[in-house]
Amino acid sequence: MRGSRRGGGPTTRERKQELRAIALLKRRSMDPEELAARSSRVEVNLLSLKEYKSAAMVVSYCAKDDEVQTRPIIERALADGKRVAVILTDVPTKTLSFSEIKSFEGDLAPGTFGILEPKPGRVRPVPFAEADLVLVPLVAWDEKGHRLGYGAGYFDRALEGARRITKVGLALESQRLTRIPESRYDVPLDVIVTERRVVRPARRTA
Repeated sequence: MRGSRRGGGPTTRERKQELRAIALLKRRSMDPEELAARSSRVEVNLLSLKEYKSAAMVVSYCAKDDEVQTRPIIERALADGKRVAVILTDVPTKTLSFSEIKSFEGDLAPGTFGILEPKPGRVRPVPFAEADLVLVPLVAWDEKGHRLGYGAGYFDRALEGARRITKVGLALESQRLTRIPESRYDVPLDVIVTERRVVRPARRTA
């Protein structure tokens, strides 16, 4: 099989690609009304977290149509008096930057990949280090806190070394896998919040 290790099965990268394709197909088949209902239950569980309640600044992704929806979460965080920043994507460098918003409707418009980003003139850069909690998108997850993303590594690069910031994956139970292959640069999540529960993976001692 082309691209496999000599004499063995698929590489970690190939296995991730296979799992990603399956998970995305499953997610994209979900009825939008069902996704909205499940996203609302994810929000309820997120708002119950002590880390959310104590956070002064929350960084969130702006969800695509088939992801756990974040607009209600962002608007609730703003209403709760928290500082909120969203993500700006730099495709050439494959890096993320962060911009504080004051209003979801007033500050955001479709940007890179059609994802909502701050409008020109509404960009308010903030250091990622100021965040207390970051909401991370994912394609799939497992009980150990491993996350399968979209494959470009944007979030893993941003999260590397962010030990103080609580990394929360917003997920559906249907996205759970028994095991996600680990790569050297993967950054595990501290908490996974689904429509049914809150998962807190055991922290590594090494």
